[in-house]
Amino acid sequence: MKHRFAVVLISIVLLSALAGGFLGGGFATKAAEATSPNNEFLANYTDALDVIQKNYMHDVGSDKLVYSSIKGMLRTLDPHSDFLDPKYFTEMRERQRSRYYGLGIRIRTLAGDRGWCVIVEPPSFGTPAYKKGLRAGDIITRVEGTPIDTWTSDEVVSKIRGQRGTTVNITIKRHGASEPLEIAIERDEIPMVTVPYAFEIRPGIGYIKIESFAETTSGELKTALNDMKSITGLILDLRDNTGGLLNQAIAVSDFFLPRGELIVSTRGRAEGSARTYEAPGNETLDIPLVVLINRNSASASEIVAGALQDHDRALIIGETSFGKGLVQSVYNMSSDTGMALVTAKFYTPSGRLIQRDYSNSLLEYYSVYAGENAVFGDKEREIKYTDSEREVYGGGGIAPDIIEAARLLNRFESLLRRKDVFFQYAQRLTSGEVPSAREFKLPEGADGEAQPARGKNTDHVSDFVINEEIISDFRQFLKERNIEFTEEDLTANADYIKRQIRQGVFTSHFGIQEGYKISVEGDNQVQKALAEMPAAKTLMTSGHF
Repeated sequence: MKHRFAVVLISIVLLSALAGGFLGGGFATKAAEATSPNNEFLANYTDALDVIQKNYMHDVGSDKLVYSSIKGMLRTLDPHSDFLDPKYFTEMRERQRSRYYGLGIRIRTLAGDRGWCVIVEPPSFGTPAYKKGLRAGDIITRVEGTPIDTWTSDEVVSKIRGQRGTTVNITIKRHGASEPLEIAIERDEIPMVTVPYAFEIRPGIGYIKIESFAETTSGELKTALNDMKSITGLILDLRDNTGGLLNQAIAVSDFFLPRGELIVSTRGRAEGSARTYEAPGNETLDIPLVVLINRNSASASEIVAGALQDHDRALIIGETSFGKGLVQSVYNMSSDTGMALVTAKFYTPSGRLIQRDYSNSLLEYYSVYAGENAVFGDKEREIKYTDSEREVYGGGGIAPDIIEAARLLNRFESLLRRKDVFFQYAQRLTSGEVPSAREFKLPEGADGEAQPARGKNTDHVSDFVINEEIISDFRQFLKERNIEFTEEDLTANADYIKRQIRQGVFTSHFGIQEGYKISVEGDNQVQKALAEMPAAKTLMTSGHF
């Protein structure tokens, strides 16, 4: 009952504020005020809530009713203002702080096994999962003795995470093991890495991928750059990065812009919403730079890409970004809830509006067709100019200097990906079941348990070659799983198949970064970035390419 009252109280506070009611005041009102428009509005809302709870054919919790009504109210404003229920509010704060409490494993649903989740990479050194010897390919079948057949991966994650120092019991199905493994693991603090991939992709050329902008991002970027001191060019990958903290977008941009250069500005209705943000000048890296973006690059990613493009500091390659340039101010509310309210808009240094038009559009259309209208509407968009007077477009995301659409998988490649073939075949290889690849079996301890991953020491596996014996075994593997194919399918897609098998083996042995290095060999946008590095150098020195 106490919880229900708190939820209703949230709705009254929010509705009063948005209707021009009592901000920071009490709820006591005089009888003569009962006929005011605001009070009539609130009376209608609370009456409706009461009628539904008393008379609706199903019992509906007040929290569901109130949360839904607040979300609906905010949806009438714009696509990004949102109400954050306790679960989502907690997850948002964890992402921003770059840490959570759990086991330190990365999981996903295993195709063909409904509800089961597979560990996709070796746990990092020192994590609870590492200490217990969990390995890539282990399949979680139960949590606290309960089968997870009908659970989503998000539901599994929520059950595995918990308070630091508490214990969770999981059941593991391991390839090659005759019986399931029952493992009790104590939860601990796990860092959330926002710069998961950083390596020298070619001699002298660095590659860094930023997945999100959280409190630790600029520090992670600095560490990655310090580890690649000798590079003479850099690819900064912001694809599929949906954004995060503004101060981290400023800090990342600062690595590449001189002190005092404008990075972004904001304009809104409220007093104090008009602000400018300049490069502090703490970290300036003077090397050619290519930035990769796609239609899922949004918010903080677009701030970085837009600033570097407007100052002719980076060559932008890929696809037009999402076009999310709205400042979201997060307000703490009662009962561990929050509200993300749009209070201003972002503009690049040249004055371009990042946000694309969402008027007269369904929210579903706005989300699904991200970037499409920006690509086809360039002639109608506002035109601004970079420092060297190059034309750039506003009002629809960041349009790349060089358009390079992501290569789409063909029919057979999509089939193999959908059936999760390569990850499962890698488990077959690393378990020692393939005679011609016995040397790639994961190491085992004296008790027969698989040892944790050996880090980046790729030793003999770095020379792993997909020979004809392995391809022959892969052909048999497909037949065993009733996957239809022709010899022409195997021949035409040979490079893709070999690369995916190698990636699976490297991921199982050494972690997701080592496997990722293999995958970028077939990434046409990354390869385009490498080819255009000389153009990025010309842009940096002359303002044109």
